[in-house]
Formats: sequence, C-alpha cells, structure tokens
Amino acid sequence: MTQPASGLPSAAVLAEAQAALALRADPASGRFVGASAIAALLFLLERARDGDDEAAGLALAVLRRTPGGSVPSAWAAAAEAAVHVEAVEVKRDDGLEKTARAAVDAALAAFGWNAGSDEGVDEGRLGTDAHGLMIATLARASLTFDAPGYREAASRAGERALDHRVDAKWGTLLHLAGEADRPAGLGDYALLVRGLLELLPATGEKGWLYEAVRLQGEQEERLWDVREGGYFESPEGAGGVARKDGSDGSFLSGNGIAALNLIDLSRLCGERSYRDRAEGVLRAFAAEIAPAPLEHLTLLRAAQRFERTSSSV
Repeated sequence: MTQPASGLPSAAVLAEAQAALALRADPASGRFVGASAIAALLFLLERARDGDDEAAGLALAVLRRTPGGSVPSAWAAAAEAAVHVEAVEVKRDDGLEKTARAAVDAALAAFGWNAGSDEGVDEGRLGTDAHGLMIATLARASLTFDAPGYREAASRAGERALDHRVDAKWGTLLHLAGEADRPAGLGDYALLVRGLLELLPATGEKGWLYEAVRLQGEQEERLWDVREGGYFESPEGAGGVARKDGSDGSFLSGNGIAALNLIDLSRLCGERSYRDRAEGVLRAFAAEIAPAPLEHLTLLRAAQRFERTSSSV
C-alpha cells in the first residue's frame, strides 16, 4: 500500500483494516481471528464515532457476544470494561449498558477496589500500566453512567499511583509488578497518562492535567527516539537491547496510546508541539503499518483521531 505524501497512514489503510476485520470477525466467540479483540473493537468504535455505521454494527455484533464480568485477570477485566463503556458511548442501549456496568463492577472486583475503601489487591502485583488502564476505565464510566462511586474510586487510584509508584531516590515512575521494582516502560507511562487525562473531565480538577503533562515530559526524556521518532519500550540502561515497537501484540500498542495522549494534550494545553510529536509517532511506524494493518490497530486509531482533529488546529 502506497503511503500518502505526508508519510502518515492513509485513509485506504484504515478502510483496508476495517474490511479485514469484517472478514475475520467471529461473533460466536466474540473475537477476531488474527487480531487483538480489544484493539480491534476500540478501532471500530473510533470509526463509529466518525459516523461509520458499518464499523459500529460490526463492533456491536462482536461485543454482544463478549459478556462483561467473565474475565478473571485484572488487566483483561479492565480492558474489556473499557471497550464496553466506549460501546455505550457510541450507542445507548439498555442491554449494552447493563453489560457494561457488569464489566466495570467485575473489573473493580478483580482489582479489589470499591467505592468505600482504599484497600485492594497487593498492588505490587499490578503493573502501572494495568493501574492506569483501570483509572481511565473508571473515570470514563463515571461520566457515561453518571456514577460518582466510579469517579471516587478512579480519583483514589490516581492518587495512589502518583504517591507510591515512583522511585524513592529519583522520583521517576516505576512499573512495580513482580518481585523487584523496575523503571516504568512505555506502556506504564502511556496508560497512566491516559488515566490522568480521563480524570480531568470526570472530576473537573486541573491538577490531573498538570500531572499528565509532567509524566508526559518524563516519558519524552526517557523513551523518545531522537533519531527516528517514536518511543522505545523501556529506558536506556533498564536492561536488554533498546526496542521500539508499534504493534499491539498481546494487548495495545504503547506507541499508539502515546499518540492518542499527545493528540489530547495538544487540544487541552493549546500547544502545537504535542500534535507535532503525535505526528512524529505516526510517521515513525507508517511503513510498518501499511503491510500489516491488523497488527497496528491502536496506531491506526490514533491516525484516525489525528485526521479528525486536524480541522480544529
């Protein structure tokens, strides 16, 4: 597939990805053959926000066979709840709303969080990426369902992340999951920033935006590839060979989430530099996206949002 002159993923690539998902959808199992179901559903729902009825129909047909509340892993439970909440935003439906609320409540149970307590599972077992994803899910659900309990739980989780998931000496973000602390990777930064950005409209408190900007700056300093653009998966010196990846893999692309964050930060802060950085991420992976769009659905979601918001810049 030939890339447009701008070097960004083209509209043709977006359409190709949607057509491929239609062929690979398995509504009976609620999955897509050869693609991350969560990344696929979020991509289709992004298309639906732009008025694509076929994308909406495909996403909802698959999602209706993906029961909320049935996933044991905290990480997977938060991801499925996030998709169900976004589906309700696209189409208000009593059945979808009931399933989405069940999915959010199941994710709360999986994390051990609830509206009346700061106690939860041993959060040292939960990576900062999972923690950030759940914050984002709860904050968004609080607006979608006008549910103060979800907002309160998200706010407490945000405070815990900022207070406890940092290196005592350097003050930089940590991953935390596992036996030993290690520096945060791209997924940790991107998903925690995502959670803080979702807390802003949910609470109206600008302090969350301040913290998101601060962490985004830390992410730039520690992970940005100054030669070719895009973000490395882990900081230099964290062990192993520096690696940069735009694919969704077993979950969502950190570079894709980061690009979405940058687009939102540009709008919220009124700074073009964030949007330019988002464009740099998309350019960095455009050549990889074209031959394998189903492996890069989160980056394609960011490309679609980038295009949608271009007229407002």
